[in-house]
Amino acid sequence: MRLLTSENTTFIMDRIPEEIEDIRYCVLDYSNSEEVDYLWIPLIFMETFMSSSTLLQIGKYKIEVPLDWSIVIADKNLGAVEIISISKLNDRKYDFQAFCFNPIKSFMPDCLDVEIITTFPDIKWFVPQLKYGHLLCVPLTDKYDERGPLCAYFVRDANKLPDSLDISKMV
Repeated sequence: MRLLTSENTTFIMDRIPEEIEDIRYCVLDYSNSEEVDYLWIPLIFMETFMSSSTLLQIGKYKIEVPLDWSIVIADKNLGAVEIISISKLNDRKYDFQAFCFNPIKSFMPDCLDVEIITTFPDIKWFVPQLKYGHLLCVPLTDKYDERGPLCAYFVRDANKLPDSLDISKMV
C-alpha cells in the first residue's frame, strides 16, 4: 500500500524501516459532511491483516489493493462522486471511473477508467489505522513529477460514509 506524504511524495508501506521519522500521510476526512477537509495524520498506528487482493488498472496505472475495500468513483459528465465496493467493479453494466486528485498540486480532479485485472489469494497488508469517515489517499505511482503523484481514494469501512459525496467539498 502506498501513502501520500505531506512532502507530496509516495511512502510505500511494504518497506517500513525500523525507525521512522515524522511521516504524515493524507486522508480525506469525511466524518462530518459539513466540514470535509484533507488531513495529514502522523503514521503512528498501523494495522496488519490478511486479505485477498486485487490488481486494479486505473488509467495507465496498476495498483494492488485489498479486495474487501471500497473505492471512490466519479462521473466527470455529471460531477457525481460515489463510494463503491471494489468487488462490484466486475459489474460490467457500467464503465467505472476512479476519482483521482492530488490534494497538494491538483486543481481539477481526473476521472480515470478503473477495472479489475486479476485477484490474488490472501496476502499480508500493512496499512495505517484509519478512523471512521477517513478516506485514504493512495498514490497511483511512486514516481514524482511537477504535480506530484496522482492519487485515488480508498476506504476500508464505508458504512459510516454517505453513498454520494459532494465533489465541491473535495477539490
